[in-house]
Amino acid sequence: MAIANRLRRLKVPETARYGEIVTIKTLAEHRMEPGVRFDPRSLVVYPRFILNKVECRVNGRLVFWADWYSGVSANPYMAFKVRAEESGVIEVAWTDDYNATTRATARIEVIGAPERDPSAGPEERRNES
Repeated sequence: MAIANRLRRLKVPETARYGEIVTIKTLAEHRMEPGVRFDPRSLVVYPRFILNKVECRVNGRLVFWADWYSGVSANPYMAFKVRAEESGVIEVAWTDDYNATTRATARIEVIGAPERDPSAGPEERRNES
């Protein structure tokens, strides 16, 4: 029942200064069927089919997530803020009731970010500040 190639939009600033708070905007084309409607002629209840999880990652690191429920409107728009700390790929993933996941990606260039040792592990990077 999951439909592939649904429209997913992701709007991210092309550049940001290090430490700046940027707004990430998303739009997901999806009918968001809550599972409580029925066809009065056939009395068939339409099964629930919603996007129930949204995750945002920057260079693979989870920076934002949301759990959605049947009260979310069709074709949901969402905006949230993230601190610009490193250049790279921002990926937003939407997961539906059937565990089908769709993604949208965008790049951001962070200006003035401190140089990081690529061989440093995540714990060392966290303690650099």
